[in-house]
Amino acid sequence: MKHLIITPLFALVVGAGVYVQAQQPPRPSQRYDDRVPTFNNPTQQTGYEHGYRDGADRGRQDRDRGVGRGLAPNDYQNAARYSYNPSYGNRRDYMSSYRDGFTTGYDDGYNYYERNGRYGQIFGRQNGARTNEQPFDSGYRQGILAGQQDMRGNTRSDYRRSQSYRGGNANFQDGFERGYQDGYGRNRYSTDGGGYFPNNGNSGPADTRDSLGQSRTITVPSTQQWTPTGIRVNQGDRLQFQSSGEINLRPAGNNDRANVAGSITGRTAPNSPLPMALAGALIGRIDNGQPWGLGNQTTIVAPASGLLYLGVNDDLLTDNSGSFTVRISW
Repeated sequence: MKHLIITPLFALVVGAGVYVQAQQPPRPSQRYDDRVPTFNNPTQQTGYEHGYRDGADRGRQDRDRGVGRGLAPNDYQNAARYSYNPSYGNRRDYMSSYRDGFTTGYDDGYNYYERNGRYGQIFGRQNGARTNEQPFDSGYRQGILAGQQDMRGNTRSDYRRSQSYRGGNANFQDGFERGYQDGYGRNRYSTDGGGYFPNNGNSGPADTRDSLGQSRTITVPSTQQWTPTGIRVNQGDRLQFQSSGEINLRPAGNNDRANVAGSITGRTAPNSPLPMALAGALIGRIDNGQPWGLGNQTTIVAPASGLLYLGVNDDLLTDNSGSFTVRISW
């Protein structure tokens, strides 16, 4: 049996540095500003919201992993690589606001367990017509509101039965699930007695803290970069995987195929989420955190807490065909 334990290399480097440096550089100042910026147009607001959400994910995961607090100058650019869509409007407006939101979100996310962020302030308001809002964003906004309402009432509503949730497509519901977590507050689990996904059945969303001995079978299409599993994992969870299938990375007949371990010819995809890994390999991420290789590994230790996504390591998905089947147990 093969095992993969994901370890943050940067944390090891920093830890080793304690013994070779006489003085460590000071940590960045931990500024907290309750003010929410104003926006000149919906493009700027969309960019700020996306950046805040992604930065908060990154900050919280760095905190969970024990990584030193701080951002490299280009971190927000790497995070935004797949974020911009021309339908949002002017790219410069979007990217500038994304950068500001990412920086603020990172600060809030890193300190998440002392304060729950300002999701309601940022996502609970509108600025002009948002006719180009994506289903995930709409769902995330509704999830924020539902989570905060439940938090104030110290309860857990069965929001999946609501008309709003049931009327949305899969992307809307995925956004709703993530928004509910952030709106309610991830550190409240131990005090309210209920998981984010109270579901003891054999299908549908699940939280690994609610019960052990469960499993879900997920289909990962090769034409989609990331597929939500609906499973909220928690840092340190030991997850078991049984993965199978073969996909075509180009139209059938070109012999450009991949199994879960990656391309059978050994090629890579320079603009894929993991450009140094084999093209077509099965990959994972948690929330909007950094991707990691899964391949044919059978066991991993979750590096962070959040919603688990599975995907295909490719940079051109429109000409792919086939899918992987993954059984996840905990």
